[in-house]
Amino acid sequence: MRRAAWLWGGVGKSTLARALAVDLGLPYVELDAVSHLPNWVDRDVDDFRRLVWLTLDENSGGWVIDGNYAGGLKGMIAKEADTVVYVNVGFWLMFWRLFWRSFASVRDKRLICGENVETWGRMFGRSSLLWYLLKQRKSINHERGPRLREWARDSRMIELDGARALDEFYVERGLVRG
Repeated sequence: MRRAAWLWGGVGKSTLARALAVDLGLPYVELDAVSHLPNWVDRDVDDFRRLVWLTLDENSGGWVIDGNYAGGLKGMIAKEADTVVYVNVGFWLMFWRLFWRSFASVRDKRLICGENVETWGRMFGRSSLLWYLLKQRKSINHERGPRLREWARDSRMIELDGARALDEFYVERGLVRG
């Protein structure tokens, strides 16, 4: 039987997706790495969709995918997933964890989103995730859940509401954060 899981939401989804992929013995796919070309160039949306479909086809035995990309993918991954995990942490926790993760990425010059490196200008610029979170705060808090539930209506839906629920999920399943 094929297993396919899509993790969506706030901070913590990528770490959880990698842990689930290891636990289930499935390939892990990071949508940020598919979406971003080198030098932070956004891949054309049609090419992005094509590559996501290709990834799903190439991993027909199952996969664990993390990433949001609501507008570009219009729920297509949820329709292919048998399980959708919604990591729904509070706005300020999401903001501060993202801030500190971005800070560490800049400081350590870590590769993120494929082959890209975060910079101070990018971290605080208008194209940063921090800026996006501030601008989209109301829609993130009020629109994400209902939209995802609609897309995932034919999938098993797991909602992890808050940091405590996320921690408990790790413990209950014996998952290791990596």
